[in-house]
Amino acid sequence: MAKKSNKTRILYIITKSVWAGASKYVYDLATNLPQTSLPAGKAGFRPMVAAGETGPLAQKLKKAGVPYFEIKGFQRNVNIFKDILAFFEILSILYKTKPNIVHVSSAKAGGIAGVAIAIYKILNTKYLIQSIFTIHGWTFNEVRPIWQIALIKFFSKITCLFYDKIICVSEYDYQSAIKNKIAPAKKMIAIHNGIKPEEYDFRERTEKEFTVGTIGEAVKNKGHEYLREAEKKFPDIKFNIISDIPDAARYLKNFDIFVLPSLKEGLPYVLLEAGLAEIPMIATNVGGIPEIIENEKTGLLINPANPDEIADAIKKLIEDKKFTQNIAQNAKQKILKEFSFEKMLDRTLAAYDEKASAGNNANS
Repeated sequence: MAKKSNKTRILYIITKSVWAGASKYVYDLATNLPQTSLPAGKAGFRPMVAAGETGPLAQKLKKAGVPYFEIKGFQRNVNIFKDILAFFEILSILYKTKPNIVHVSSAKAGGIAGVAIAIYKILNTKYLIQSIFTIHGWTFNEVRPIWQIALIKFFSKITCLFYDKIICVSEYDYQSAIKNKIAPAKKMIAIHNGIKPEEYDFRERTEKEFTVGTIGEAVKNKGHEYLREAEKKFPDIKFNIISDIPDAARYLKNFDIFVLPSLKEGLPYVLLEAGLAEIPMIATNVGGIPEIIENEKTGLLINPANPDEIADAIKKLIEDKKFTQNIAQNAKQKILKEFSFEKMLDRTLAAYDEKASAGNNANS
């Protein structure tokens, strides 16, 4: 049973407790919400997080003192029995925590949690609860068969019906949703991911060789295979793909060039981090990446699934050192100016509807 409190109880839900872009998003919000009184006499927030398993995200949250609930049924792949289990687990967590706001991230969590929230609202009409869904890149923008794309769009529309507001982490995702009529424009808002420079303690360089690298989960959408193909053209250069090291961003100074060969993205934190570390960047022209990288000004944009373009871009950065230095400096300045965590937090707090906060006493 949740303790009585005037604070706005907010429950974040995400599919997996890994340490990746969406989980960093949840962690940053949950650990930076105002805890004390806000302007206009509003109370602060009491954050809680629920996710699959007890991986790096869970460990970081527990260390920060944020209550964590494991959803054992959550997994990336579709499994009807696990999904049903996850639904009932989420419903149980809602009853335990009685949140004023439920903020869900990632497509898989969005669908299952959306149904659980809807049922909870029906069974508890006296409680005021607001539901928010953040999409970190629409799945229908992936390269898939036409019938799969149509099916994903259909379920994306259904998922969005369960939420009061939809946050898109890039203008690309926002416009993509409008174009495909995924949800009404009045329901959606684009809020860029943001970072806190003071929280980054980049390790001193230990790598002696010239190194081209990337950081990202070992999944198809990250396009690592195309970077490996490009690597064959540079036998004298070291390539390093980091996919399973906690807080991998600390090691960015070991890269002379950072490459993000993704096939699909939302608005990747890793580019914000590489830019902050002043590492020259090459990235594919997909998702919200062009909102960070302006071609030949803050980095180099290339087409996805194209090893030859990756190789050509690497060669350009190696050969033109002055150009390489300029784009790295420009990227850092742009990130400091346009992608601050404070801006992201302020806009997200504005998206948390007042009616949810007003329900504190009723839900206590």
